[in-house]
Amino acid sequence: MIQHSYNAISTGARGQFGRQVVLYVRYGALIIAKAPRKRPGRGTDAQERTKANFRNGAQWSAKVRKSVILNEMYKAKRRGALNVHNLAIADFLQAPVIHDIELNDAGIIITATDNVKVAAVKVSIYNSNGKLIETGVATQDDEKSWCYNPERRDLRGCRLVVTANDLPGNETVQELALEGEFVDYAAPHDSNEILHLKNISYDNDCFKFHLQPRGVW
Repeated sequence: MIQHSYNAISTGARGQFGRQVVLYVRYGALIIAKAPRKRPGRGTDAQERTKANFRNGAQWSAKVRKSVILNEMYKAKRRGALNVHNLAIADFLQAPVIHDIELNDAGIIITATDNVKVAAVKVSIYNSNGKLIETGVATQDDEKSWCYNPERRDLRGCRLVVTANDLPGNETVQELALEGEFVDYAAPHDSNEILHLKNISYDNDCFKFHLQPRGVW
């Protein structure tokens, strides 16, 4: 593919030329590309899968361009000569990438990226027997980081399964086995914790008091 901003012969021309090249304009630049030709007969299985993927990608692109919200999201991610149509197809063909899963005093931190946007990150926790004990959706901290605060703080021997999805619905799954891991963060007080009444008063036919956990005085 050749790009020209001005050419004395081809400037202003559009369409197929001599059944050999196709001329079109993108973002003010004249593009000269090899003319497409129809492949005779059926392609290989891999070629047919690729064609099917691009057909489905084109359907996703049409949905994006019809949606005001999606269209604006993809417009904001354009780079170079990419238009919304090309970017939507590229996004359809590319799943998110999970770069890292770590535990710290904030909870379970997931680093994940996509060529357009990571739409959601889900965390599932399984015990050593393979039983699902907790699942939930992580909250987004910034463009790349997501955080999940597990209700269970002692995760020793557990297995984390993290699932990241993008806007077209592509899914990436990554697992992490935990050995001796303990999440120590400011979690909400356990429902079984003993609470004490403090600063009790009576006013306007009502009792007023503060609830505080044992040891906090």
